[in-house]
Amino acid sequence: MAMPQALLGRVPISRRAWRWLARAALLAVLVPLILQWLVAYLVGSDARILPPQLLSAKNLLIVTAHPDDECLFFAPSILGVLDRNRAATGGLLVMSTGNNYGLGETRVAELQNSCKALGIHPKRCVALNRPELQDNPKVWWDTELIAGIVHEHVRQWDIDAIVTFDEGGVSGHVNHRAVSAAVSTYAATHPDAPVAFTLTTTSLLRKYTFLGDMPLTALPFSWRILAALSYPATKAGPEDGRRALVANTWDRYLKTRHAFAQHPSQYTWDRHLYMVVSRFVWFNDLKRVARVEHTQSASDTT
Repeated sequence: MAMPQALLGRVPISRRAWRWLARAALLAVLVPLILQWLVAYLVGSDARILPPQLLSAKNLLIVTAHPDDECLFFAPSILGVLDRNRAATGGLLVMSTGNNYGLGETRVAELQNSCKALGIHPKRCVALNRPELQDNPKVWWDTELIAGIVHEHVRQWDIDAIVTFDEGGVSGHVNHRAVSAAVSTYAATHPDAPVAFTLTTTSLLRKYTFLGDMPLTALPFSWRILAALSYPATKAGPEDGRRALVANTWDRYLKTRHAFAQHPSQYTWDRHLYMVVSRFVWFNDLKRVARVEHTQSASDTT
């Protein structure tokens, strides 16, 4: 029986559509993988991708709110900097023990093992247990207190670069956002504060797209990636130092998983999935906190 002419006319169109869909799907898979590979292996040390303020830091400080934040969110930054600069000393300052469910002591012990897995110096792996800074998703912490604590550790450890949350806190947790507000204000206004970078918060959809968010994240770095492929640079221009893009190699991703495995009290079924699909275990994009320049008033000069 012959196929109706109307149906015959639709077959080629359908096949063409499937071919285009297959090509688009292939690009959707290949482009993120290629970008991850480029940033992780080829151009990740270029000053236009990872600014010298981070790459050449002698003492790096990560400031978080709870034990395990360092693995869930900041591992690409920690490992990306410390693996590229073996002379750097990493430090982690956690503002609470994560005692919201009564597991504070357990989580502090787990944190020490996580720091070891990430290459952070054990004497610079600190979780505070201040009454004013207890893990609570409904309490906004005292930002002046946090800023003072951060400054104490900056002086004690001779810190020259800080990495912390941005105003969204990655997950929106109020403790994360309080840490961000405190550190950002400190870095912007204190005359002795080192340079600070904040981890970019994304929408929920972008957060859980595995490497699918890499093209959108890398878009502001596109010309820098192309330039780094053409001619390497050890010095960054004035605009280059404002952002950083750090991607995990396969080895660093495995280290990230190993570090989080040191937090067994937090390793629930959904966290297993998180360690695969979350963009934050594969790459970080950071923004530098802008300094607020203080001008001398007329009354001060008379």
